[in-house]
Amino acid sequence: MENFKNNDKVKKERQLENLTNLVENHTRTERHLEQYSEIGNKENKDIARKKQEIREEEMQNLKDKIITGDKQTPEEILEDTKTKYKLTGRYVANNYNNIPEENLKKIQEKQKNRKIQIENFEE
Repeated sequence: MENFKNNDKVKKERQLENLTNLVENHTRTERHLEQYSEIGNKENKDIARKKQEIREEEMQNLKDKIITGDKQTPEEILEDTKTKYKLTGRYVANNYNNIPEENLKKIQEKQKNRKIQIENFEE
C-alpha cells in the first residue's frame, strides 16, 4: 500500500475503493467460512483465516490513512514495511504451491521493493 496525502482527491478515491474491495472480500470469505464450517479441508480454512487477518490489518491501516492522512514518522513507515515484508514472506512460504505464477511474480517484486525500502531507511 502506498502512503497517500489526505488532500489528493484521486488518491483518496483509490483508498476508498481499495477499502471497499477489502471489506467485500473479507465479508465474502467470512460468510463462506461460516456456511461451510462443517465441511471442507481444514488446511484451506486455516489459509482463509490467515488471509482474513491480513485483510483486517490492511483495512485498519487504510481507515487510519483516510482519517488522519499521511502523518507517519519514518520509524513507523519502516516498522510497517518490515511487518508487511515478514507477513508476506510467511504467506508465500505457506502457500507457494497454491499461488498462481503471475501473482507470485507480483508478490516477489513487491517483496524486492520492500527490502530495498527497508535497507534505505536503515542507512
